[in-house]
Amino acid sequence: MKQDNHFIHISDVADDAEEKFIQQQLWSHSAQFEAVDMRPLRLTLTAEAGNIIAGLLASTWWGSLEIQYLWIDEQYRYGGLGRRLIQQAEAEAIARGCHQAYLDTFSFQALGFYQKLGYRTYGRLAGYAHQFTRYYLAKPLLSDSPQIEEL
Repeated sequence: MKQDNHFIHISDVADDAEEKFIQQQLWSHSAQFEAVDMRPLRLTLTAEAGNIIAGLLASTWWGSLEIQYLWIDEQYRYGGLGRRLIQQAEAEAIARGCHQAYLDTFSFQALGFYQKLGYRTYGRLAGYAHQFTRYYLAKPLLSDSPQIEEL
């Protein structure tokens, strides 16, 4: 039996080409089971001056909306902008054929906000920075979508 030499390379520098290669390899493997049609979804809100005051970064794929980031400028928080962005992202996801949405948030962030919007906790992991808990939430987008079993 031939012995192969393998090398693990460790880096703290982002390499877009490597990331894209690894992602494409994983998607090629996953496509054997179901076509991978991951599409970015970006929403921004701007003030009259044109500066971005809020934004949401997400992806849609395999019938799901994956909300990755939601940010509202501090002076515009608690005015309904986050709700508007989430609702618009959900509407676009439904138009793209999605039936569920999911996201995560930390204990010091917006757990209650997402719960008010109908998201239910399906998992949590404590110990971030030795003090925070990360919550994983999901929401059915259609009335006939499978319901989320809450912890």
